[in-house]
Amino acid sequence: MTAGVLLAAGSGAVLPANACACGGVVSGDSSARVNSESAVLGWDGRRETVLMRLGMQFAGADAALIVPTPTPATVSAGNPDSLRELSRMTAPERVTEYDWFGSGSLGGDTSGAAPGSGPDVLGRVQLGPLEATTLRGGDLAGIREWLDTNGYQLRPEVSATLDPYLREGWSFVAMRLTSAKSLSGALDPVLLTFDSDRLVYPMRMSAAATTPQSVHLYIFSDHRVARVDPDTKPHTITTEFASPVGEPSDPDLKALAAGNNYLTELSIYIPDPATITSDFIFGPAAENVPVRDRIVSKEYVEILGLPAGYVLIVTGLSVIGVIASAVLRRRSAR
Repeated sequence: MTAGVLLAAGSGAVLPANACACGGVVSGDSSARVNSESAVLGWDGRRETVLMRLGMQFAGADAALIVPTPTPATVSAGNPDSLRELSRMTAPERVTEYDWFGSGSLGGDTSGAAPGSGPDVLGRVQLGPLEATTLRGGDLAGIREWLDTNGYQLRPEVSATLDPYLREGWSFVAMRLTSAKSLSGALDPVLLTFDSDRLVYPMRMSAAATTPQSVHLYIFSDHRVARVDPDTKPHTITTEFASPVGEPSDPDLKALAAGNNYLTELSIYIPDPATITSDFIFGPAAENVPVRDRIVSKEYVEILGLPAGYVLIVTGLSVIGVIASAVLRRRSAR
């Protein structure tokens, strides 16, 4: 997933990683991969909430991930309906336009190191097939030892990305699948809540990836947001949606939004993961201009033999009156 790193848990040989936006899938199953990932962010100025969902495919091998957080996180199960509601909230606006034609055709178509200081285990929770453990403190050698002891297998280049977070005093959530023997599809979302002095999405571990990365984020705020971290230039950032929205009906989304009703949806493409030097940091966008896709339905109305001075009235998609005996043909295309 975007905010962490997938790795083998309890497997034997560690094979080369397949890519995901968090740094790579590492598993005894060489076909293991991340098919999709989405996250929703909310911040009330002190406390941040991240709702994340990961789509995976693997067979016969355990898998796990590590998520860095600025402070120790509380972990709970999320609701799959949350992301479905977000899809509805950000759906394109549907608009009908009318084209009028006189006699004629309609026209064309429209288209291993020395022992170190180990971390403190602050909590462990079982979320269906996922076991989540919150860790704080320790050094890189100690974290590596804890992960090895608990069945997590990290490539050295991946575990090295933990070191900057440790030096800055960050915590981690280690999650692993404990019951699924194979998977093709999305796991249920996981909800992480932690104190933070800024709206942040951890990404530095993604520098260990070897192929291009994609990230899909929804951010609730009191204004349109944009990335303000130093890594934006080499990344393609597309604002898919930005607009005030109604209060979510889903309890998780309602709590996550914390009264902020401006929703920004971003798609981020990173062609070269080596350019990742910072986490994603968000702040107010330069302009608060709404962004929303539109689906335009074309309603074609063709009038045959209508002399000048005759009147045709059309409301919606229905003809409600024609003065005199003109012939009306109506065709619609999308």
